[in-house]
Parts: sequence; C-alpha cells; structure tokens
Amino acid sequence: MSEEAEDKTGLSFKDIVTHKYALLIALVVLGLVTRFAFIWHPPYVVFDEYYFSTLVKHYFEGTYYFDIHPPFGKLLIALFSYIFRFVPEYNFTRIGAAYPDNGYILLRVLPNLFGALMPLCIFFFVRSLRGSVLAAFFAGLAIVFENAILTQSHFILLDSTLWFFGFLGLALFFWHRNFSNGPYHLSGSGICLALAISVKWTGLGFLGLVWMVSLWDINQSLGGRKYPYGLVFSRAINLIGIPFLIYTGLFWIHFALLPNSGPGDESMSPQFQKSLLGSKFADDDSLSEPDFWKKYAELNRNMYFSNAVLLEGSEYGSKFYEWPLMERPVKFGILRLSDNELSAVYLLGNPFIWWFVFFAMLFAVFVWKAEPDDTKVFLYAGWLASYFPFFFIHGVFFLYHYIPALVFSVVITALFLFDGMKTSPRMRLILFATLVTVFIAGFLFFMPLSYGLKISPVEFGMRMWSAGWP
Repeated sequence: MSEEAEDKTGLSFKDIVTHKYALLIALVVLGLVTRFAFIWHPPYVVFDEYYFSTLVKHYFEGTYYFDIHPPFGKLLIALFSYIFRFVPEYNFTRIGAAYPDNGYILLRVLPNLFGALMPLCIFFFVRSLRGSVLAAFFAGLAIVFENAILTQSHFILLDSTLWFFGFLGLALFFWHRNFSNGPYHLSGSGICLALAISVKWTGLGFLGLVWMVSLWDINQSLGGRKYPYGLVFSRAINLIGIPFLIYTGLFWIHFALLPNSGPGDESMSPQFQKSLLGSKFADDDSLSEPDFWKKYAELNRNMYFSNAVLLEGSEYGSKFYEWPLMERPVKFGILRLSDNELSAVYLLGNPFIWWFVFFAMLFAVFVWKAEPDDTKVFLYAGWLASYFPFFFIHGVFFLYHYIPALVFSVVITALFLFDGMKTSPRMRLILFATLVTVFIAGFLFFMPLSYGLKISPVEFGMRMWSAGWP
C-alpha cells in the first residue's frame, strides 16, 4: 500500500489489531454470518421472489420472457443453478406461496453472497478515497448492521448484485486515480460498472459519477502544455467502450438462450416474434426476421417504456422525499401463524444508522474540510447521482431505491468523523465504539423483521415507531 494511503488517525494497524488482515477477515465473517443466517427462512415467497425465481427457469426451457431490467442478474442466478444442477420449476403468482422444495435456498445463495461481500467492498471504497483504516472499518461495519441492506440481500432479488458491482467499480476507479494509475484497475472498474448497469439501469448512477470525475480530471489536465490525449483515450476505452461491449454482449447471450416462443412474446413486435421458434409469426413470410441489433434496440426501448407502467399500484411504494428519513418501509411478506405469533419480513432499515448518517452528512456539508478537496465534491455528487434522478422519474418506487445514496451517506459520515474532525486518536476510538455499539443494538432489535423470525403481535407493534411503518 502506498504511503498516500496510510492511516490518518495516528493509529496503525498494529495499534488496532495484531494482524493486518484481521479487520478484513472480520468484515467478511460478519457479512457471511449476517447474510446467510436463516437463509432457509421463511420457506415461502417473499416480495419479488415469485417474479425472479420464475424468470430463471426460462433459461433452462429456452422460452422467451420479457422483463423491465437487463438480463445479467437473472443470467447469473441461472448459471449458478446450472452449475449445481438445479432446474427451478416454480411458477408463482403471489407473495406468501409455500416453496414445494428446498431449491429456493440455492437461488438465495448468490444475492446473499454479494450482500455478504458488500462491507468489504465499502472498506476498499473508503481506502481508495485515501480514507483511514478506522474510517473504512466503521463504514464496513455500518453496512454489516444495516437491516434494510441485509433484507434486500437476503432473498431472490437483484439489488445486492447491483450494489456490489457498482461500488466495487467505484473503488477500482478511485484506486486507479489516486494510487496505481495503471490500466488494470481502470479496466476492472469499467467491467464492474458494466455489470452493475446490466443488472438494473439504476446502475447508471455509478457510471455517471466516474464520467463526471473523468471530465474533472481532463479539465484539470488542460492547464499543461499538451492536450491529455492519453487520459482521454484510456478513460473513453475503459469507461465507455468496455461497458458498451459487455452490456451488449450480455443481451446476445440472453437472446441465444431464449430462442423459443414464450410468455414474453406479446411484449414484442411481430417482427421480433418471427425470430422466436414456435411463435405465431414464425412462419409469416410477409415479415422480415430482425437481426441482433434491431432486436437489441427494440427490447431496450420496450424496457424503457414499460418500467413506469409495471411499477404502478403498489401500496408500499413511496416518494423520493420520504426515503432519507425512512418514512415508508416495504412489507415483503407477513404470515399470521397463530393468534399470538406471526412471521413478518419488512424492508426496514436500522434507524440508528439511517437517521444518523443522513443528519451527519447534512452537517458535514458546512464543516467538513476534506483532504483532498475534490473527495467531498465527488462523494456528494455520488449521493446526488444515486438520488436526484428519482425526482423526475414517474412511477412508484420503493425504499430500497435509496440504498445506494444511503451508502454514500455512510462513507461521507465515516470520512468526516474519523478523518475530518480534529480530535485525538483516543476520542475517535471512543466515538467509534459508541456508535458501533448503538448500531449493533438497533440491528438486533429489528432483526426479527429482517429475517421473518417468529414474533408476537405485541413485539411487532413495539418495532413500529412511525405511523407510516405498519
């Protein structure tokens, strides 16, 4: 590790732990334990599990389906299922349906794995910004004990994959920019950011941030004697060319694995359906079969126009201005087991983390003097890039759409408290221990709603702190 990346708290690794990898190991172990605990529970369909578990089986059948999101997340789960020789036969239409076998546990493994690696990913993201070990470890622990991040990672959902590749792409980009200046970290960043976008389009916020920073860097370089052709070329190849090729290539794989007519036919044009074996237009000689690029363009266009329509009508949708204070969580599923016992899964964040980092981030706007100065600008730009687009997008959205912005708030708070405040190392350790203790207490208190553990109606009511939560 370069001298520039050395700890700025006055504490070395040896002051905190005896082994330099202990903190990294701790984050991985805590991530694995919290994510994979109760992976089998509840044994019924939770939230959009009915949707994604059903879509995966189409890759085994080769039957065309339509989804509003790019294919990478579903392809990854299908590949994992193929490796372990499990062919999902699910065809659910509702939340709460009981799983007929234990295969659903296998389908939950990858989302949990990416969720488990998120704390380590955020540790490296903070370090890539020249953050101290203490700040990085604090940010990683905040991700471990954040209940909403846990819940969204725990089931057959795509967001943990999106977050992992998005923030890993940022970590690799800033490590290239601040330390290595070599091609490998930049290329790795482009690959990861492409994969994030290929899970959901909301991953464009991550790519938009690195484009903004690249334009900043190019502008800073224009003061030299020569135009920065090398900088422009390397950023364009790795942050435009590579993402485009990977995103497009995944659609090629998607089409290749779905050659037959299926439930998604009706979402596509007659020309598109002519390319599907067994469709009602397959033998229509009046139609010309489209090439890959026409199918690619049509599918992406239909995905764009279908997003708002498919998001309408959920009672647990929320407005963007409700997210920072977590005014409206999402009920993923609830079963009344008896008069005195129920199992409820709620996407409800740890309020001690959620509220604290939001107000700390607002306070830091005015008093945090980051070193270097552009770190503060980039992090607040990342928060805006993750949050601000929802001001203008029509449709119903959910609390989990704010989680990338929440992670930026965590990183800002960590750097502000442990690198930006002029306090002694002892006081920083006391602050660290106090906050982490409170975070753990909040995590444990709301944990039954994260895993869907058995709980009484009275205990459930004790956790409904706001009128908008039940």
